[in-house]
Amino acid sequence: MQITVDAWDPSFADNSESPRKADSAEVNAEVEVPAKDWAPLDAPGTGPTRILVVDGVRRLDARIELTDETGRWPGLCVSWAAGAVACDLEGGASAVTETAVERGLFSPIDPGTDFGQYPYRKSDAAEAAELIAAAQTAMASLEAKVAAAVATHAELSVLDGTLRGRTRLPNAVGYIKSHHRSYLRGAMNGVVEQLRPGQRTPVFHLMTTWPRYSWYLRLPGMSSKGWAGIARIEAADALSEEAAIALADATAAALPPLGSAAHKDPRAPQNLTPIAGLERRLKRKLGDPRLLLKAVRASASEF
Repeated sequence: MQITVDAWDPSFADNSESPRKADSAEVNAEVEVPAKDWAPLDAPGTGPTRILVVDGVRRLDARIELTDETGRWPGLCVSWAAGAVACDLEGGASAVTETAVERGLFSPIDPGTDFGQYPYRKSDAAEAAELIAAAQTAMASLEAKVAAAVATHAELSVLDGTLRGRTRLPNAVGYIKSHHRSYLRGAMNGVVEQLRPGQRTPVFHLMTTWPRYSWYLRLPGMSSKGWAGIARIEAADALSEEAAIALADATAAALPPLGSAAHKDPRAPQNLTPIAGLERRLKRKLGDPRLLLKAVRASASEF
């Protein structure tokens, strides 16, 4: 086996969201109210007082190439971390309660030994983008483990990103900051733009490649027009309609006060303050990328 490491800085690699298959969306807009009655909904007067915010970060440390007499295959050395922040909404305090770091060499072929600090993780993918998607799945799995370890102590668990693959966690929602497509049509889509800070849309059932409940919520910010400050939130399909609506009310009461400020975070207000702080801490836990790349190159030279 011969292994080579790309000479260029891996930070220039495509570290974007994993590719998604084109899919059609089926929407049942009448989970909470009839479609004709759709309108912005105010947050309830009371909500959860203790919530858990879970997030993960991922970094590509090195691209490698593995070659033997049968062919040539790509590989990626990736580091990822996940953590949870417990937020006491009554006392205004928050604290990181759990963190974990993992690394892996993603490749369709096993080099036969752990590659430095990167244990082999088999992936049938032949393209770098697909290997990145495999690493993203591993990070989501770690986030679910971290959340499961502490979720019983929270009334609401907010997982940054889609809830896919993490639907078994109690009282959990997925928190999506970016909108790559619009799932609602016509007047219902217009309701999203009408939301004032702290208001949400009615709950709807969404089916793409997987089923879940969803709703939109506007966070407080500098603008209340268009889609500024809008987050989409997901809940597990296994819930009853009543339970999904209760979670929607809980997010409308609990999340707006956690919205970040524009002068502190360019992704404000959707990037909740606990998420922004946790991301900074997790990135430090990933270690020095220069030292890790040096170790990868040293391991490659031994083959």
